[in-house]
Amino acid sequence: MYPRLIYFYSLELGFRLFYIFISFCLCLIVNSFNIYNILFFETYPFLKFASKKFIVTNVMDLFDVICLLFFSKSVFFCFPFVMFQLYKFNSSSWYIYQCGFFKNSIKLAFLFSLAILMFIHTGLLPSILQFLTKWEINTDSIINIFVEFRLISYVKWVLTFRYFISSLSFLIFLIFFQLWFLLSIERVYFLTKYYRKIFIFSVLFILFLVTPPDGFLLIFFTIFAFVKFEIVFLFVCYKLSNIN
Repeated sequence: MYPRLIYFYSLELGFRLFYIFISFCLCLIVNSFNIYNILFFETYPFLKFASKKFIVTNVMDLFDVICLLFFSKSVFFCFPFVMFQLYKFNSSSWYIYQCGFFKNSIKLAFLFSLAILMFIHTGLLPSILQFLTKWEINTDSIINIFVEFRLISYVKWVLTFRYFISSLSFLIFLIFFQLWFLLSIERVYFLTKYYRKIFIFSVLFILFLVTPPDGFLLIFFTIFAFVKFEIVFLFVCYKLSNIN
């Protein structure tokens, strides 16, 4: 009996992976017809406050930018479909409350990370880039400094910064949502009060390992981690005070 179950589950898993691959290929095809719109969308934070030019020092840089945008956008738009296939694959062995819990947690975490993503793209990144471009020196002095962006470096930095923050927000909200409903409020308060410094240290340790040695990014991630955990602890305290 078990070999037949393994065979059927493996077959179903293969079909669902094939569906995901087909949807990924279709997203690539759609992106190929909208490459200029995608490129404008990615350069919008830089062009919002300043009309600057991008530098392309190598012909292959354009090819690298196109491939990077194609795959990043395809992965982003295929992510909800991947979660749907994961839910359908596991729903046959889950209870009804487990299916509802999975749908609600993934849905809320995705909406929260999407809101963070839009805030970064429309608010935070333009402000950061505007601040960085103010370092130009264009006077009658001996030294003249003009700020110009390489297209490939700009796209890599923007995609890394935006998707990493949104992915981290998705995981943190997903973990918080599960702890909120699976543990009692007193237990959550105990964990956030006595172990949040360990959590902050672990998050920062992982961030410093996977991110480039950029001073601005390291400072931003440190402030972001502290503020996020403190907000969670404040919300838990507020919820506990209302219960008591």
